[in-house]
Amino acid sequence: MSKIRIMTDQPEIATAYLDEWGAVAPEVYQAAESLRVQAESYARATLGAEDAGGALMAKAAVTVTRALEDRPEQIANLNAYLFQTYKRMVLAELEKESARERILAERAGEDSQNGHHIAAEMDQYILIEQLRRRMNPRTRMVFDLLTLGHTFEEIGSMLGKSSRAIRNNYYEQVARLKQEVG
Repeated sequence: MSKIRIMTDQPEIATAYLDEWGAVAPEVYQAAESLRVQAESYARATLGAEDAGGALMAKAAVTVTRALEDRPEQIANLNAYLFQTYKRMVLAELEKESARERILAERAGEDSQNGHHIAAEMDQYILIEQLRRRMNPRTRMVFDLLTLGHTFEEIGSMLGKSSRAIRNNYYEQVARLKQEVG
């Protein structure tokens, strides 16, 4: 436990010391020291990292010190209370990591789906563009106008032809293209 291990040069602490999360009572420090090996083993098994476990033990020590000051009568076995607090913090950290991984996986899945969708759209665009190039100029112009949302009636008015003639000619050209492409 990196935070607690810093203090191992001193055989015993007589007064509380200040950790980055707050004050740690001497008896809580001693309990943390006695649980160090067990806590490292638990962190390694649960989180796969002792360093994170060390920081969490230091945080647990601060939390237990506060609880000891606020309600000492509820803490009959300091070591058990500290280790239980520590385990809860480790499991909370594991849940945070799992949630983070789940979110990243979902985003990667969305990116993958978007990538497939974009690739399909690109393939479709290329195919349409190749077919468009094979159209004669008049059919291409009608196709472009239809793509822009105009109706055959509007196109007929623009070109000074009947909408029926425009429609028939267009579909004849499209049928010819289908035969060419197969």
